[in-house]
Amino acid sequence: MPNDIIDGDPVFERFERARPAAVRDMLARTPIAWVPLGALEWHGEHAPLGLDSIKAAWICEQAAARAGGVVFPAMSWGAFHTLRFPFTFRFGKRALRRQVRGALNQLADFGFHAIVFLTGHYPLAQLTMLRAECRRVSARRGVAAMGISEAMLATDIGYLGDHAAKWETSILMAITPELVDLGALPTEPMTLDGRAARLGIFGIDPRTHASADEGRRALELIVPRLAEAATRLLREGNTDAAEEIYARHAAALRPPIAAGKIAYGTDSAWEVVTFTLRSIWRNRHL
Repeated sequence: MPNDIIDGDPVFERFERARPAAVRDMLARTPIAWVPLGALEWHGEHAPLGLDSIKAAWICEQAAARAGGVVFPAMSWGAFHTLRFPFTFRFGKRALRRQVRGALNQLADFGFHAIVFLTGHYPLAQLTMLRAECRRVSARRGVAAMGISEAMLATDIGYLGDHAAKWETSILMAITPELVDLGALPTEPMTLDGRAARLGIFGIDPRTHASADEGRRALELIVPRLAEAATRLLREGNTDAAEEIYARHAAALRPPIAAGKIAYGTDSAWEVVTFTLRSIWRNRHL
């Protein structure tokens, strides 16, 4: 994936760096709003605390370089269902719902016709909230909005979501390799549950499976698919593109035991069940 944005006339604007005339011009040309969401949360000793925001913002900018629009600063404060580890901010659900709803309504007020919320932090409850709020503003305001995670665009290669594990680590290695230090992790073998409890790594072991090549493989699917979906939202004036992504993601999670084997990198149904139940009990959420 290229790291440099296209030269010449601006394909997209960064809201915080743009003067009002530039935003007005983009609204007249390509009224797509890109809003990255993240969290400030432990991602193992090997990855930065802002991993979710870093990847979501990068992906939004790369998709906007293809589709156009205005990219907003990442929303990191307010994320809920974060893990119970050090240097992790935890908030209630209502605060982020109010923030998302307010942002959606004001983006519609500004004149955006398509709104993309891309969250790099994606517990099930937060994804459900984003979908509901995007559907709400679409129905009430006549804009086309969607709220998804990047993993929802790469389920066909087995990226069903993880936390500081193979896929998140690989994506960051492809984007900003200097922020990843796998050498900071212990070298002894660990079970799936052991990695989660001790290191905050939920998913396939990044020590043996993460690489920049794997990150690029995921991003080469995610970025163009996201750009295409945003373009369809704008062109078609409805949320069909979003609903198709939601449906494909739901299908990839069925049946849940098989999906768990893929996400966790195990052949044991028993390990999937016990790990999931322990995780729910330990963190009090899905």
